Amino acid sequence: MDSATPTGVREERAASPGRWRSVIWLVTAFTVAIAAVVASAAFSGAATEREAMDPGGFVRWALPVALTVHHLALAVVVGCLIFAAAILPPGSESAPGPSRPHPAFARVRATAAGVSLVWVGSAVIVLVLTYANLAGQPVTDSAEFASQLVYFVTDLLVGQAWAAITLIAFLVCNLTFLARTTTGLALTALLALAAIVPISLIGHAAGSDDHFAGVGALAVHWLGVLVWVGGVAALAVVAPMLSTARGTDDSSLAKTILSRFSALAGVAFFVVLASGVLNSVLRLGGWEGLLSRYGQLILIKLAATLLLGAIGLAHRSWAIAQLGRKSGGRTAWRLVIAEVLIMAAVIGVTGALGRTAPPVPREPEPAITPAEILTGYPLPPALAWFRWFTEWRWDWLWVAFAVTAAAVYLLGVRKAHAAGHRWGWQRTGSWLTGLGLLGYVTCAAPTIYGMVLISAHTIMLLALAVIIPLLLALGSPLDLLALTVKRRTDGSRGPREWLHAAASTVGPAVRSPVLSGTVLAVSLGLLYYTPVLRLALDFWIVHQVTNLYFLLIGFWFMTSLTRPGTAPRSARVIAVAGLAGALLIWATVLASGATLVLQVDWFGNLARTWGPSITADQQRAGTSVLLAGVAPLAVLLTMLLLHRPTSTSTVRAPQPSSANSH
Repeated sequence: MDSATPTGVREERAASPGRWRSVIWLVTAFTVAIAAVVASAAFSGAATEREAMDPGGFVRWALPVALTVHHLALAVVVGCLIFAAAILPPGSESAPGPSRPHPAFARVRATAAGVSLVWVGSAVIVLVLTYANLAGQPVTDSAEFASQLVYFVTDLLVGQAWAAITLIAFLVCNLTFLARTTTGLALTALLALAAIVPISLIGHAAGSDDHFAGVGALAVHWLGVLVWVGGVAALAVVAPMLSTARGTDDSSLAKTILSRFSALAGVAFFVVLASGVLNSVLRLGGWEGLLSRYGQLILIKLAATLLLGAIGLAHRSWAIAQLGRKSGGRTAWRLVIAEVLIMAAVIGVTGALGRTAPPVPREPEPAITPAEILTGYPLPPALAWFRWFTEWRWDWLWVAFAVTAAAVYLLGVRKAHAAGHRWGWQRTGSWLTGLGLLGYVTCAAPTIYGMVLISAHTIMLLALAVIIPLLLALGSPLDLLALTVKRRTDGSRGPREWLHAAASTVGPAVRSPVLSGTVLAVSLGLLYYTPVLRLALDFWIVHQVTNLYFLLIGFWFMTSLTRPGTAPRSARVIAVAGLAGALLIWATVLASGATLVLQVDWFGNLARTWGPSITADQQRAGTSVLLAGVAPLAVLLTMLLLHRPTSTSTVRAPQPSSANSH
């Protein structure tokens, strides 16, 4: 009877008990999270009746519970989508037909779709309950409540943020049911991660005196939490299937999945720990803050995080090696389930923290000067030469990016050396110098004074678009990736596969330095001579996206110039000369003053009492373009002209390591 049963049917029958066990563990996790938030809210007094404008017991208790369900559902959706996009093989080798999905892949995709419905529902509930809590009235079906709710959603920041979260959840929910390809699921995961932005804008740390530092630290924290917690939840979803699998192929797959996620979880753990400590410092105000109920909940979270880190270390050092053994394999998956339950409890504590008053008041001091009203910060002191080194304002998003990129690169260099490959110290030095300069530009005087002087702004942006990308490209990260990251053969997509897929999608033209240089030059023009510049000055998220965009476009351009075999030398010379010429023309126009003053409504209304006038400062911006844009390109052009190509070909054949990275 069994011999006549199709392979796919046997797989589905075998997976049915595992499917129900996955559902049971997810329901258990949500139950633990709800129990934790109720206990934490009772301990901290988050649901205590207020003396004035009390919304009622239902709102006070239901809001932290709904927040907890929302946060956990978001994490599960993100984790399952990441597993589908980058960890699990999409196809099943044992099933007939190439189009049949792998059971584990199908499981996480179905889980993401199902839990996304919970995410949408909880987001709507949190939106309504948040308004009721702030308005100090119970939830009713009256026309007045509905009209005020509309005002809350359209005109107040908190309402707009939760409306954006609800919209993102709705779109992700639809896409999880529609997307079938790895690319579609990856894009859906990125959209789900976009919910971090509105969540961070209204978090406790965002209300600190340094608002943007608080937002950045909270965004980094949420990114680590979603990847880590969501990934462990996805592991729990596939654990029943893999823990009961038999055969060397299945045990090998289980080891591969755990190994891939272990590397990602290690980075996420340190990100969560460091950003969590930073957020706590912003909200506790001092050691005495730990004595408050808020501080004691923070200590509980810290202890649980360290415990989870220890379990993760046990996975990496012991559990993965035990998967081929019957009892050891079960123990490994039991550790995964334990992680999920502990993380669910931590999410519950987090939900209560969001409703608990921190020792440092949430509301920042009101803006009283024109500079504070426009930029969110007091006007910096007069710009002297030493201010370029003494003025700092930490942007934790870029700090986290730079530290993570440096750590991953150094681990890659260590792995390359261990494998017997030679890796020049010049490359490592160039990469680390570029990341150090990136941290300086985004956290120090270029960004601080870039908000009040157009000349400083051009230095900041051209450093991000030209100087830093050149240093990073000379670090040859793509070649290091090719040396240290193996190609996957199971159909899943890792870093190498995603780069190859991206290059294949856009075609050979992506390697052209002429194209990338043109895009960079046009992008600079569109930024400075369209309303985009004002948007970048006005809004934190636009500022961050703009910086990231120019860093990526600049890296694309510099990589097409510095990697062997990407383009003929003549094309490189034309690209560098063309971009340098365009910047030289722009510098001449700015220095001559024969142009409209850029963003006079911004730079002219800061009440700046020191430095040049806005017209004279714009003329100085021409010098900034020469220093930060034309000068490094002139050096690069000279190097290209002096370089002698090999006698056999103008274009050097790529080395095996670099060829494999495309």
